[in-house]
Amino acid sequence: MPSAEQGVSFEATFTLTWRPALRRRANLAEQVRSDLRTAAAKVTAGLQPDDVPGAEDTLNAVLGAPDLWRSPYYRLLSARFTLRLPVTAQETLDGRRADTERIRRLEFLKVALYDHPDLVVLDHIERTREFPDDSRVADLQRLSRAIKSCNTWWHPLLEQWEAVGAGFQDLETRHEAMQILLQHSVEALKAATAPPDRAATGGRAR
Repeated sequence: MPSAEQGVSFEATFTLTWRPALRRRANLAEQVRSDLRTAAAKVTAGLQPDDVPGAEDTLNAVLGAPDLWRSPYYRLLSARFTLRLPVTAQETLDGRRADTERIRRLEFLKVALYDHPDLVVLDHIERTREFPDDSRVADLQRLSRAIKSCNTWWHPLLEQWEAVGAGFQDLETRHEAMQILLQHSVEALKAATAPPDRAATGGRAR
């Protein structure tokens, strides 16, 4: 039975007691089982596989009340479900948890460590128990600054650059548009970093 997490499914066994109605039909036992499997799949599709006992309790609470079950061919007297995760599903879930934790740790390190060059050096000392020489310190600090500046400036700029190019189907037009964007970016950078004009501000050159 499916769970709320894609690619991870429950295995379920159930016991039920039912009684046929006056209106009979062929293969009624199989119809009862099929109805219960379909209903259980709809319930488990919204349940998280991390908590199998909780999912099992939810399933039994929803489908274990015979008074809420209606069928023209039979009456459900009782139903009890037991859920478990297959070995392959548990391995998939464990792998995803490990991936999620690794991504969370990397994000934490990026914010708490690589945004601060001095912490990069201290982390190196803590892990290796060795004091790096001056060139190694400079390399570590340079790497930290490069990561920070890339995330702050170059990565957003490149994303916008690609977005502009993707708006044109023709390859030549796309290249021209990106060149124009680059030219304006360079001009804006030069204007922002140019020294102030002393004559314009009332100064006198000597």
